[in-house]
Amino acid sequence: MAKRHIKLFRYYKEWITVWKSQKIRDVTYIKYEQVQRWLKENAPNLYLDKLTRTDVQKIVNKYGETHELETVKDFLHHIQAPLRDAAYEGWVARDPTYKVVASSQVKHKATRQMYLEVDEVQRLEKVLEKHYHPIADMCDFDLRTGLRFAEVLGLTPADVDFDKHTVYVNKTWNYKAGCDSDFMETKNKYSHRVITIDSQAEDDLRRNMFGVSKNEPIFVKRWTSWKMTHRTRPPRKRFKKYVAIHNATIDSYLSRLCKEAKVPRVTFHNLRHTHASLLIANGVSIQSVAKRLGHADTTTTQKTYIHLLDEMREKDNRQIVKIMDGLGD
Repeated sequence: MAKRHIKLFRYYKEWITVWKSQKIRDVTYIKYEQVQRWLKENAPNLYLDKLTRTDVQKIVNKYGETHELETVKDFLHHIQAPLRDAAYEGWVARDPTYKVVASSQVKHKATRQMYLEVDEVQRLEKVLEKHYHPIADMCDFDLRTGLRFAEVLGLTPADVDFDKHTVYVNKTWNYKAGCDSDFMETKNKYSHRVITIDSQAEDDLRRNMFGVSKNEPIFVKRWTSWKMTHRTRPPRKRFKKYVAIHNATIDSYLSRLCKEAKVPRVTFHNLRHTHASLLIANGVSIQSVAKRLGHADTTTTQKTYIHLLDEMREKDNRQIVKIMDGLGD
């Protein structure tokens, strides 16, 4: 089979257009486009049919000069599939990613904690209660539900059932689109779920649902109203109906709340981890936690919270021994 004499970045663009553009969400496809642009800028003269394992390792090493190891691993993952497909088609002599490893010269900065302990959550809760602010309510709501950021933003009054004390997670908010944001699909079919919420989470919703129509995003509408009320000058950018809401904005505000509460800094996503950790530590089954988080199965949940599961297993083992020892009494 004839080899293809095509520049690497052009082949990569062709591959993601054919194999990814119609199969993955826009936010995920953007990552592939970013890799393509990086290849075009940093390896503009590499041709697919001339590509060697050494070339690929050099590409990965160069990427690692400015990115942390986990990011480099993700980059390598994004280029492996198209190059292995090229090897399958016979366009390159053999798999050029064979034994290529991720490397990085950037030291990881552990500036945020993955989750908060019980006493830390209690201190943060007291601070959240003091702040009459939509972001504070969002953070409190996520601590109590464990929803993904885009899922919280995608909630509408139609999704809330106060009589049954539940919310129906069936869509997300495409916040990365900025002023053109709108509803979009959930991460996967397993993300469609009904979860039970406590009375404080209900209060978080009630405070922010005033003036929000049935099918409007609750927290996005509240954020828009708050921004427009507290704005001191005209907006720099146009917006259709809602003001853009960014993850970085939420994380920055949350960092200030953490400082005030004298707890380790966490991100909004870490509140999801905290929620799950609290459930696991208090004996909620891994199956129930996985379903509540919207995971496809328990594998992801187990990998993420293996440290807590090990602690629970040790606790169970001690209890088992105690029960067995009691048989002879």
